[in-house]
Amino acid sequence: MNISIIEALMAHFRYWVNFLKMLVILNKTYEYFFKLLIQILRCEFPIDSVLKNKNHLLLGSFNAVFLVAHSQRIPNIKYDVKMDIVTITSSEFPYKEIKFHGGVNNGDIIYGFLDGDYAKLPVREKTVIDIGANIGDTPIYFTLHGANRVIGIEPYPKNYELAIKNVLTNEFSDKIMMILAGCSSKMGQIIIDPEYESNIESQLKNSTSGESIPLLTLEDILKKYNVENGSILKMDCEGCEYDVILHSSDEILKRFSHIQIEYHSGYKNLKEKLERCGFKIKVSPPVATDVINTIFQFFQNYFNTKEDKEINSTSKRRHKIKYCGFIYAVREDKVNFK
Repeated sequence: MNISIIEALMAHFRYWVNFLKMLVILNKTYEYFFKLLIQILRCEFPIDSVLKNKNHLLLGSFNAVFLVAHSQRIPNIKYDVKMDIVTITSSEFPYKEIKFHGGVNNGDIIYGFLDGDYAKLPVREKTVIDIGANIGDTPIYFTLHGANRVIGIEPYPKNYELAIKNVLTNEFSDKIMMILAGCSSKMGQIIIDPEYESNIESQLKNSTSGESIPLLTLEDILKKYNVENGSILKMDCEGCEYDVILHSSDEILKRFSHIQIEYHSGYKNLKEKLERCGFKIKVSPPVATDVINTIFQFFQNYFNTKEDKEINSTSKRRHKIKYCGFIYAVREDKVNFK
């Protein structure tokens, strides 16, 4: 599990606390709450939902369900479900509205953008390598917080197209460079279906047919884009962090002053590698993910007919419990933990 038994137990405890909190928020937002929950677990999207104010919304993903529910408590966020656009205003960037095309059904705007998941990273006047840039939400976040340059790496064509659109819409093309590529320990290619509807939990896997997308190493990125020593690395790539970090040389990793990684299968091997490279580490406690979905899927498959199981295996995402959190690494000569 890459975490201790005690950490695993606490990770499940945190999951159920978060799950109950989510149920409360959904219940406050939507009518016919229990029916909505069953539809979510069955992945019966799009879902015709009814808000407490009796408005009907056709929600195409859990990300949309989550964003609509949480936006009720955040006054500076607006959404257009039909157009799949999220608009944010904030005192941190006065006189400017930030628009995210694709932000209703994708992106991590609530946690990543508004709840400050990356607030510790001192990006001001720095270059940021953003591995897993998705729809451009985190590159735009870093730019708004003073980054001189952001190089966003995103392998999914639809996400990449949305990221380009968001960068242009918000007039940040002078600061943000989006690259259609994946990150790996070795240079190569991967086949991705350009019509694949990826999300914030999509793992990078070969498709049987589609578009050939380049795979770049950290060393390739540093050299090709003349990345300065002391730059910042952010990684949220749904599992590629292990391949990339564990197989990168100490010299390459030491080129970064700060590294923040969202880990998805525990953290011990990543922590040990970075500590050997001379980084001081802080790790957020792991939280189990996909627990209720995995349990629901198990019982659903158990009672399904053989034909239903074959349909589910090809048409729906397979759930697996993971242990997620953040690693925040600071090069020893830059240590300034608060």
